[in-house]
Amino acid sequence: MDIDGVGGKLIEQLVDRELIHTPADLFKLDLTTLTRLERMGAKSAENALASLEKAKNTTLARFIFALGIREVGEATALNLANHFKTLEALQNADLEALQQVPDVGEVVANRILAFWHEAHNVAVVNDLIAQGVHWETVETKEVIENRFKGKTVVLTGTLTQMGRNEAKALLQDMRAKVSGSVSAKTDFVIAGDAAGSKLTKAQELGVAVLTEEEFLAEIQS
Repeated sequence: MDIDGVGGKLIEQLVDRELIHTPADLFKLDLTTLTRLERMGAKSAENALASLEKAKNTTLARFIFALGIREVGEATALNLANHFKTLEALQNADLEALQQVPDVGEVVANRILAFWHEAHNVAVVNDLIAQGVHWETVETKEVIENRFKGKTVVLTGTLTQMGRNEAKALLQDMRAKVSGSVSAKTDFVIAGDAAGSKLTKAQELGVAVLTEEEFLAEIQS
């Protein structure tokens, strides 16, 4: 889970001092424990605790992604959340049910099954929930047929009319797969200002390139 104010160096200290053993232990930390660490004043400790408290409110897709299941990236985690709607349904899914999810083949499905078959993993997940990690119920959204559904899209450059995360969320709602790199499998590149090597590679590969304005016109039509 990406938590502001809780970076790698802090995690290393906590692990080295055996103050945490699983991700759930992060949510059991208190002010006294944190202020005893090197270079951790009261204000920094308070900020870290506030960030941890804020991080408890997440989404099912982010939670699934944060579990670190092999082969399950952000796009696949979102597909799993949209398909199963609840963590319990995902936990109880068999091989056949998992393979009904877009982008989940036999290899990925077996990775997911293997994760849930490990008692330690289940215990950590249960502990995270016990510490207050939660998310709103996944609502079924009707996906209108659109140009990006089922396509792989890469965002590059600076978008001036919306944030990168907002554009990514819009594409995911349209059931597009948002990737971080351009390849022969990329269907579209949306290029903002100062687009660099990704735009160049897209042009070399003959990938369709849309400006931010063209993208906005497409989703508003």
